[in-house]
Amino acid sequence: MRRRLVPILGTFLALALVAAACGDDDEPEAAPATTAAPATTAAPATTEAPEEMGNTIVAFIPTTTNTYIAEWGRGAEETAASLGYELIIIENNFDQAEQDTQVQQQIGAADAGVVAYAWWPSDNEAGVASLQALADTGVPVIQTNQLPFQGSESYVVGYAGVDDKLNGEVAAELVVEARDVMSAGGAELHSDGGNAIIIGFVAGYQAGIDRTGAARPILEAAGISVLGEVEAGFGPAEGYDATKQLVAAHRSDGIDLVYAHNSALAEGVVHALEEEGYTPGTDIMVVGGTCHGNLEFLENGKEFATGLQAARLEGVFSINTLDEYLTSGALASFNNFIPNPPVRSPAFTDHNEIESVTVEGFGVADLCVY
Repeated sequence: MRRRLVPILGTFLALALVAAACGDDDEPEAAPATTAAPATTAAPATTEAPEEMGNTIVAFIPTTTNTYIAEWGRGAEETAASLGYELIIIENNFDQAEQDTQVQQQIGAADAGVVAYAWWPSDNEAGVASLQALADTGVPVIQTNQLPFQGSESYVVGYAGVDDKLNGEVAAELVVEARDVMSAGGAELHSDGGNAIIIGFVAGYQAGIDRTGAARPILEAAGISVLGEVEAGFGPAEGYDATKQLVAAHRSDGIDLVYAHNSALAEGVVHALEEEGYTPGTDIMVVGGTCHGNLEFLENGKEFATGLQAARLEGVFSINTLDEYLTSGALASFNNFIPNPPVRSPAFTDHNEIESVTVEGFGVADLCVY
């Protein structure tokens, strides 16, 4: 097990305080939809002040060698420091068995100073037993980044983070929009509504399951045929390999559209398509589900669009939501989502959304490049 004590950082305190003030985080125009909190959001009875109970939050998350997760960690650690908590992050290499062992070791340590757990499972379904074990300690648990697996909601006091179902819906609508732009430009589609492939996250990862599950009905309703999907990973190399695989399988059918779960995958998609003789942005359109890293292809039109999912703000929001529970004894809403506004390439719009779209006053370059 790898266990590290996160250093206290102060470079992003202003961001953390802004996020703390806004409750449902991020977009100033309208708060994201939430659902009513179930009875499990009530705090356990205690006569001790938080200071007397301790000040340690333990977060179980996948590895921060993944740049998105590293950004989440930076946002979480800076916010925890600003609120007076000690944050301990326990990482695993996207390995649920490893995370299960870490949970048992943490419970066995019986650290009386732990006031809350943040839970980011590597495999949402397979991790339910460990989540239940954390809940059985009586220490409140909040889930982050992946919605609780169906039936496990009673083990957490709430959820704070991205809404991957919303992200899938936004991406699917952008794929439909990309198809319409192709048609308006005179491109000949390979079926009445166009043919698409999906490059997804690793198998069993709930974020990918939710994104594809939300996207497919929208694509099908628009007449887009999904030829195939590969559950690949998170970065350019995986996107490249998966695209090569699907092009080999479906070139004869004709591929018009590609939905990659994030823009890092989409970067690999673009490279693979170009090697295979396609011209992304012209005879094929690529949508990256959420921004992640390099903006080059979004800027030049090889990536039609993406969604602005702010990794660091998700970390900020997760700790702020835990603090709300610990200080007030309840959460106003069980589900607490950060927004995911679409960002289209300036190659296909009459204004530059890369410059105009913001979340909490921070732009695309601030929140997507890491």
